[in-house]
Amino acid sequence: MSRFDGRALARAAASLGLALSLGLPSLANAQAPSANNRFVRVAPRVAGVLYTPPAGVAPRRVAVVVMHDNNDFLDHPSTLQLASRGFTVLAANPRHAPDLDDRDMDWDAALLDLGSAMRYARTLPGIEHVVLLGHSSGAPLAAAYQNIAENGVKACQGPEKIVPCPDTLSTLRPADALVLLDPIFGLGANVLTSVDPSLADGAMPADASLDIYAPANGFTPTGASYSAAFRQRFLQAQAARNTVLVDRAIARRQAIAEGRSTFADDEPFVVPGATRTPRLWRPDLGLLSHTQGRYTLLRGDGTRSTEVIHSLRVPSGLTPAVVARNDREAARPAGAASGAVTDAATARARPLLLGGSLDTTVKRFLSTFATRTTADYGITEDSVSGIAWNSSYTSTPGNVEGVKVPLLVMGMTGHYWLVSAETAYRHAASQDKSIAFVEGATHGFAPCQPCAKTPGQFGDTTGRAFAYVADWIGARF
Repeated sequence: MSRFDGRALARAAASLGLALSLGLPSLANAQAPSANNRFVRVAPRVAGVLYTPPAGVAPRRVAVVVMHDNNDFLDHPSTLQLASRGFTVLAANPRHAPDLDDRDMDWDAALLDLGSAMRYARTLPGIEHVVLLGHSSGAPLAAAYQNIAENGVKACQGPEKIVPCPDTLSTLRPADALVLLDPIFGLGANVLTSVDPSLADGAMPADASLDIYAPANGFTPTGASYSAAFRQRFLQAQAARNTVLVDRAIARRQAIAEGRSTFADDEPFVVPGATRTPRLWRPDLGLLSHTQGRYTLLRGDGTRSTEVIHSLRVPSGLTPAVVARNDREAARPAGAASGAVTDAATARARPLLLGGSLDTTVKRFLSTFATRTTADYGITEDSVSGIAWNSSYTSTPGNVEGVKVPLLVMGMTGHYWLVSAETAYRHAASQDKSIAFVEGATHGFAPCQPCAKTPGQFGDTTGRAFAYVADWIGARF
């Protein structure tokens, strides 16, 4: 076994643990892998696994490339699901993945590594078309890639951007179609919406009047119902703190350029209470609860309907405690304690550096994690407004405005990104665009057991989602 293969196997093992922590199906509980699956060197620092159709399944002339911005996706559910339906699937990781703490996350490097994967897929024998698939925060990565590949670096170097992208991204080659599964709004939007405004500018003590876990603000151990007045106050403070963070990072970037920093190239930038703190909408089911429009719903009984899509999720993020450095928001139990215990209170008062804060650098914050808001920043039952989508080239809605190839967006009703999926669809410029939702599916595609009224109500949500993806691709290529 080569040194490279050893590293790849280690990453695959890590991905199994990550899949379990996120509730994603893994190789351990999916169908047996095809004997033709193999590790490949996509680029000197880019690991990949190539999945080919198993014996007896006619191969299609389409390859699907899947990559996440910081998670190990070498055994992503799409791999076996689509390979079993005749597609060749290349799962690849950017050079810094897995990176659970976002410490080494480098958006520009991830885009270049995705470019290597796309070029590799184009060279595969018998492949005539390549489809790019992005899931979760892999969706804004895929959307940014496709936008830049179709339109050149002018797509990410306009004056509206907080910082322009580098010219090195001019080498990206476009995919023939784009699939976005349960897409987030974007990395900058993720940080904005998870910034804890009760920490003000990172100073202590916390501002209890903005504490989402305070009963006086509408929280209970089983969920929350925040008043309109509290939501407005909270979101205004959140936007204000975000503005302070962006402005500070820009000032420090200028200081670095002028030689007024300790370091010549970059410097640390830490945001206490961000990226791992539960968002306002997680405990409050009244927020982001349904779409504005009527769309295709893939029902658990195998039928389809067209309707306003409602979230079936249960309250989550019910504790501020960050119990370990690898604690992920999505992995916290829905019925966790309210935070009244000593450990939870301590975690809230003093966020962890690794796991409870964004620990990055000035330049990476600006290119990867920053976005701007406008005066109408708000979150309702069916919308997120007031985010300047084009201020960041990590934005899903901003990037799909430049994508012209066929586009499929899918949302999972057992999770909270359904309004994000609709927002991406509405912003999309493609003349051939589709959207559908999978009833009862979690963010990792498996059935949401706490959402079900009867056992097995939602059926095989994973298979149903990827059968739809396969049919959509097959109808075009």
